[in-house]
Amino acid sequence: MTRCVPVTTGRLVVLIIAVPFVLIVIGWSGLTEVAYAGHGSYPVRLDVSVPGRTVTIRADAGNLDIRQLSQAAGGRFRLTGTARYSLVRSIVTWRTTAFGVIVLSRCHFVIGQCSFSYQLAQPAGSRTVLSSADIRFRALTSTDVTASDDKGDVILTFTTVPDRVSVSDQLGDVTLVLPPALRPTGSGRRRCLARSRSGCRQVRPRGTSSP
Repeated sequence: MTRCVPVTTGRLVVLIIAVPFVLIVIGWSGLTEVAYAGHGSYPVRLDVSVPGRTVTIRADAGNLDIRQLSQAAGGRFRLTGTARYSLVRSIVTWRTTAFGVIVLSRCHFVIGQCSFSYQLAQPAGSRTVLSSADIRFRALTSTDVTASDDKGDVILTFTTVPDRVSVSDQLGDVTLVLPPALRPTGSGRRRCLARSRSGCRQVRPRGTSSP
């Protein structure tokens, strides 16, 4: 004999809350599995003349991993590398302005992987502006660098002594690795400013370990 269980107010409330939650969890898990399975990549190549002195590289989401190569001659800007994405192909666009060149990397699918690995050659004396989720820039020779990040980490490694460095980060860690010839506090007219609201801030000479 089948016994009917009465639907009380408490049970009805549990069903209303639990069933949609379980469906959301199942759907999100399935979407994540599909996203990680559907990886893709494509090469990025850019070689343009820079009318101004500012090189701006932005990613609306995803990670930026950049290595600076030798300085480009003749006022040209060269960028090569690989863009990686999940399910929906990301895009990389660029435009020149009176101040320089702007490279914008866009992720169209936030689940899974979205990253941009670049090798960069820019004119001597040009200013570098970076903006992304996670920023890692190695072998920096630019003497004027500005980096902003909302929710990731920023790691800048310099091979030459910079004149001005400004880094702001809302949630992640900020690490500046400077040449041994430059003390962390700077000297003369050099200025180094690193801000993070909730992460760690480190400014140290290259070759020393973090505390």
